[in-house]
Amino acid sequence: KPVALSIVQARLVGLTHFTVGYILTYAAFLIASTAGAFG
Repeated sequence: KPVALSIVQARLVGLTHFTVGYILTYAAFLIASTAGAFG
């Protein structure tokens, strides 16, 4: 049971990191395009 729990935790951490990275990348792209449009 602890093994299964650690696997679930690892997947959650990986998913969280992926989501955060995706959001940051999208935000950076959005800011860059907005600055380019108004700058």
